[in-house]
Amino acid sequence: MTSAEQFNYDQVEPDKAEELRELAGVIRLGVRLLTRTAVEIGRSLTEAKAGLPGRVFLKWCRLEAGFEPRTAQLYMNLAALYERYGEDVYHVPLSAALGLAAPSVDEATCVDILARARRGERLTVEFVKECIRRAKSKAGNPDESVSEGAAAISNMLANEIGIATKMALQKYLGASPGAHDRLFMKSFRERIAKDLRQNSVRVRMPLTHRLPAA
Repeated sequence: MTSAEQFNYDQVEPDKAEELRELAGVIRLGVRLLTRTAVEIGRSLTEAKAGLPGRVFLKWCRLEAGFEPRTAQLYMNLAALYERYGEDVYHVPLSAALGLAAPSVDEATCVDILARARRGERLTVEFVKECIRRAKSKAGNPDESVSEGAAAISNMLANEIGIATKMALQKYLGASPGAHDRLFMKSFRERIAKDLRQNSVRVRMPLTHRLPAA
């Protein structure tokens, strides 16, 4: 549901309508406070994790915070989402915000949902989940031009690297897609950006491409 869908208060008595409006405000404030509290929990967990060996942190989570690893990670993901986008996150219902904070959700979807929240649209959990599902479905079925571009870049890279590097890549990536693919591309993208910054690479377009058509 978004702001385009509104409850019709004309169907109830005026006194009851006023009461319902007030209660809706209380509920929306509560939803906002729930998400805000969850963000603070995630930030605390993230701070606690810093400098601790993984097994020590997980044991602390269970014994002191009362969280299993997966739950703790959900809250830390939410805190990371807040660090990127700020208080707009508070306007998203907690369950939906936790889903939106997942690393598998693309930036465009996050920006779209949070922009809706900033505009005051009342976002339901199902609406947010459906947006995420549609985005993932679209990402899993890229259009032809995207597929062709990916194939061209893959061929170019494969022609540039040696057999030993290919074997190392195959060993790391495995036989089927998974989380390692996403991590590899993230690291690869960051490394390319770093190299370009350090070397101040300037790619000049060939003169023939810059000339106007005859």
